[in-house]
Amino acid sequence: MLDDVGAKASFTHDGSDHQLRHPFATLEADKSRYKDAGILLLVRDPRDTAVSGYFQVTRRLKISSATISDVLRDERHGIKKICHFNLQWFAAAPGIRRFAVLSYEQMHEAPAAALCAVAALAGVTVNEKIAELVASNRAFARLRAAEASGELAHRYGPYLLPGDRNDPESFKVRRGVVGGYADYMSEADQAYCESVLAETDYWSHCDRAMSLWALGRRRSHSSGQEFQ
Repeated sequence: MLDDVGAKASFTHDGSDHQLRHPFATLEADKSRYKDAGILLLVRDPRDTAVSGYFQVTRRLKISSATISDVLRDERHGIKKICHFNLQWFAAAPGIRRFAVLSYEQMHEAPAAALCAVAALAGVTVNEKIAELVASNRAFARLRAAEASGELAHRYGPYLLPGDRNDPESFKVRRGVVGGYADYMSEADQAYCESVLAETDYWSHCDRAMSLWALGRRRSHSSGQEFQ
């Protein structure tokens, strides 16, 4: 959607990419190289992120045939790595000149408002009606069709092709469901995730980061847009 409104941004997993297979303990906590940049951290419920990661590892990259239970517990791919990565960025935020956090859940609830806020962070003012039109044109069903047809790959490269067009779980645009982790995890898996979230005090740190850095929580000087 950013391309559709002329907002330029680069994207990175900052060393946490699944294909690198780096254990979470090796992730770089020092973010000083980003201190003069404008950073938007995208977060999602780590349980949903972990399920998405499982399908990325097994159906798209095809670097493992492990079960979801094993991937969840894998220090290279699982929920500990997701929490660790986000917590590092929450801790680094005060040292970055322009920093904001946006959640997947916020984008899911109000995509046009999120687009306005993200574009404003990139220095682009977007009319609310234009944002609504772009968000509608880039709705989940349309993006999934664009992936299936090869349109997204033609525009952005083969990374946005499904692993197998006959396997709906191998699509990059897979389900787009908030809380969908419960459809894939056993009770034991969910209990494990809860234990990781508790031992890292993840939700308290996340809530604090959102209270301080949530995108649009403070009004943008450039656009006047506010995202709640």
